[in-house]
Order: sequence, then C-alpha cells, then structure tokens
Amino acid sequence: MNKTDQNGPGTKPRRQYDETYKCHAVELSLRGDRTVKAVAKELGIAPGALYEWRGKYAGRPGDNRPTPRSLEEAAEEIADLRAEVIRMREREAILKKAMGMLSEPPASGMPRSKR
Repeated sequence: MNKTDQNGPGTKPRRQYDETYKCHAVELSLRGDRTVKAVAKELGIAPGALYEWRGKYAGRPGDNRPTPRSLEEAAEEIADLRAEVIRMREREAILKKAMGMLSEPPASGMPRSKR
C-alpha cells in the first residue's frame, strides 16, 4: 500500500520545514502588522503550526530582547544580564538599609525641655 492509499486519494505528502524557515515565519508573525492567521495563509502553512513554532522559537511575552543568533551574542547577553543582576542586588541592599533606618523608633523618645 502506498501513502496516497493510506491518507486517501489526492492527499499531498507532509511538508518538512527547516529551522531557519520556521524562525523567519515566527519573526513575520511577531512584527504585529498582520495577524498570525494572515501570515500563515501567506506562507501556506496551518495557523496552528505557526502558533506551535512561536511557542518554540519566540521569546517570552513581554520580553522585547531578540533571541541571540550566535554563541558570541549569547555570551554577550549573559554578561549583560549578570551585570544587571549585580546592580539590582546593590539596589536591594541599599533599600533594605534605608527601610531599616526609617522604621527604627527613636532610642530615647522626644528630648525633654530643660527649665
């Protein structure tokens, strides 16, 4: 039995897409000028497939940074993120000290007036 007999008459074999094609399709869908359904129709793929590719190849929602394309870019991004973590920890320590100073009651209360 050949594949057309299994899938029914007139069916096409399943298309295979390489990773660069999928990434390009995801980039087109993330631009925001067209809907995912419109991009999928233009490319001749199912919208469900494009949604799956977006989940796999796109960044997290709200993350506007592009995904690194090479090992050097990834290493540079990691260095930037580590520097940002250090800055955030320094800010956190400063804020903790400030909150501690502001929340302490005065040691002896109000000074008394001398007569």
